[in-house]
Amino acid sequence: MRKILNFLFSKRFVYNVIAIIIVWAVVVFGTLSYLKSHTNYGEKLEVPSLYKIHTDDLPDLMKSKQLAYEVVDSVYIDGWPKGTVCWQYPRPTDSTSEYVKTGRIIQVSIVPYKPKMVKVPNVIDKSKRMAESQLESIGLRTKISYKASNEGAGYVMNQLVNNKPIRSGMSVVKGTVVQLVVAKGNGGAATALPNLVGMTINEARSRLLNLTLSLHPECPNCVNENEIGSAIIKSQSPRGGEGILIAAGSTVTVWAEK
Repeated sequence: MRKILNFLFSKRFVYNVIAIIIVWAVVVFGTLSYLKSHTNYGEKLEVPSLYKIHTDDLPDLMKSKQLAYEVVDSVYIDGWPKGTVCWQYPRPTDSTSEYVKTGRIIQVSIVPYKPKMVKVPNVIDKSKRMAESQLESIGLRTKISYKASNEGAGYVMNQLVNNKPIRSGMSVVKGTVVQLVVAKGNGGAATALPNLVGMTINEARSRLLNLTLSLHPECPNCVNENEIGSAIIKSQSPRGGEGILIAAGSTVTVWAEK
């Protein structure tokens, strides 16, 4: 016991403890100093709103804000000023209360001067889900309607744009709504219509998935499919609720806001 006490109070032990404390302090304070100088610790810059800013004005604007930008996509929006920003990430601080650091790259989408055209594939005789996936993967939106049929329930019978059949090789503006006429095998049957108000578009789609009903969303202030999916439904037609029945295969139109 005496040997242990003598060792603990010896100069060698005390010097070692002091050396360990000094090394620990140097490592900790050195690491903190490095992080502060290389990660701009504690710095907060507001993200400006770039919506409807023309691409010619972006370089000077972003330089003055000590930020950078990157054009990641072009999205044609009818009526939106050509050559201007229609989407950005991160979003403006005034709407998210989020801040960034010096040099942060802001990703933007630009409205092209000419609408991007896409060729509409033939999805007739394909399943509803496969047809929707194929069309949405190339930037087209879908609207489903049902038609009584004794064969091929759940398969596409026809595809329309503006209520007209799609011609072979037809090209349309990216974002155009393609109406898919889907066969249903329970003609005349009724199905419950739930109240969708307050749900997101994606939640409403899931809710109607097994009800033989189709959803047609309208979101005037949404600029891409992600925003449409997360938009909150404010009203619907026909109205839904407990005890309300409508014909199977009907289309439910909803109006939403992001």
